[in-house]
Amino acid sequence: MRVSVLCIALLITSLLVSPVKLFAQDSVEAKRIDWLLGASVGVPAYDGEMAAELLTLGVHFTQFRVNRVGADLSLGTVPRLLGNGVVTFGARAGVALPLALSPRVLLLPSGGLSLLGAFGAGGGGGTSGLNAGVAALLLRGNAIGLRTGVTWHRFRDASGALLLWEVGFVRGQQQR
Repeated sequence: MRVSVLCIALLITSLLVSPVKLFAQDSVEAKRIDWLLGASVGVPAYDGEMAAELLTLGVHFTQFRVNRVGADLSLGTVPRLLGNGVVTFGARAGVALPLALSPRVLLLPSGGLSLLGAFGAGGGGGTSGLNAGVAALLLRGNAIGLRTGVTWHRFRDASGALLLWEVGFVRGQQQR
């Protein structure tokens, strides 16, 4: 609950900041933003219980085509477990539909496949499943902004669903 209150506070604060430019202007032509690249911090919850000790660090790549479906990819890990000799990874691969709510606020519903895995001295393993989520993007000039969201994951080997609450930053990139 505290994470969602923090995310909402960050969203409201960002709305009050300077306007967004989805297209950078130069003297010759407008440059289109093709991808949003970012990094985030996440807190997982399982069975209604937040697991702050399993704080995640991740990167995400979203194809930026307003009102059109595009690719959405994310990779993450749990750094705390590295100290115990366990390498973890999580991945999401799917699609997102960037919807412009205003010139500087976007909503990104998404869905796709999820993977979880870990390996260490004693071996390794993993599982797969499905995900669905929604993120909000608050963009400033040159498509730099804040991204916050929640993703629901249902893994085939789990009895319940996992939620991942994330907050991070994004930057628009041109495809070359």
